[in-house]
Amino acid sequence: MRRFAGLLMALGLILALGDAQSRVAQVQLITTAQLAARLNDPNLRLIDARGALPAYLQEHLPNAIFLSTETLRVSRGGVPGQMLPPERLAEIFGAMGIGANNEVVVYSSAEDAFSAATYTALALAAIGHTRVAVLDGGIEKWKAENRPLTQAIPRVAPQSYTAQPKPELFRTLEWLQKHLDSPEPVQLLDARAPQQYQAGHIPTAQNLFLREMLRSEGNYSVWRTPDEIREKVKQLGIDSGRPLVVYCNSGREASQLWFTLQVLLGIDAQVYDGSWVEWRANNQPIATGAGAP
Repeated sequence: MRRFAGLLMALGLILALGDAQSRVAQVQLITTAQLAARLNDPNLRLIDARGALPAYLQEHLPNAIFLSTETLRVSRGGVPGQMLPPERLAEIFGAMGIGANNEVVVYSSAEDAFSAATYTALALAAIGHTRVAVLDGGIEKWKAENRPLTQAIPRVAPQSYTAQPKPELFRTLEWLQKHLDSPEPVQLLDARAPQQYQAGHIPTAQNLFLREMLRSEGNYSVWRTPDEIREKVKQLGIDSGRPLVVYCNSGREASQLWFTLQVLLGIDAQVYDGSWVEWRANNQPIATGAGAP
């Protein structure tokens, strides 16, 4: 009996560790203090996703590798701003010295509402790389806390990366056409500014402006608390048990809502990568005005 009890305890420990590892292996939000404590970890890859090379050359976090999110996008069928296929994404990240076992932290700026960082995280998740985190507060918070910056360009060895595609992260135009008028229609969230949303949006979509996910703390911004965001989602009547799709103009800003819902609220959501640009290019029906409360 004592031996059996010991086996049960060991099994419980294995399951607990497995569950913990599963949680650790998910896309996360990381604080500046947490990153500072691990800045010199040789397994860590740090990406500066602000996209402005002059700003990067002027100053960036130590060991950060420059990346423009436009490197991750292509025109497909004439529609601009579409995420590259997983195999091409894996090639790009591999060339940046990122391998399947590396942990990755991405940062950008409050100027883009951290959407460049979340889009990069989405691209990594799309190839099966979920050991990735986004820096809360971005470079502004890092600078406000007088943490180290540099002009030095890191040297990294390219790696071979084999993608493990995760198509379930995305929804297509064809999928939306099929489900928009189904008996239980899909829930849509438009991440664009209210003025853009009111000028024209996908029918049934509700507006959840990505900048509303952040709050200002002096000269930098951070994500709102989960309770604050949950209240905003609740006001829209979102049912977390039903399909939920986020979109914007071309997918990048929508990635910030995807990240916020997934990481801070634990709500499963998919990104319509084609977004408004593809919807309009295919002459799909639109709605105008403020939409449902």
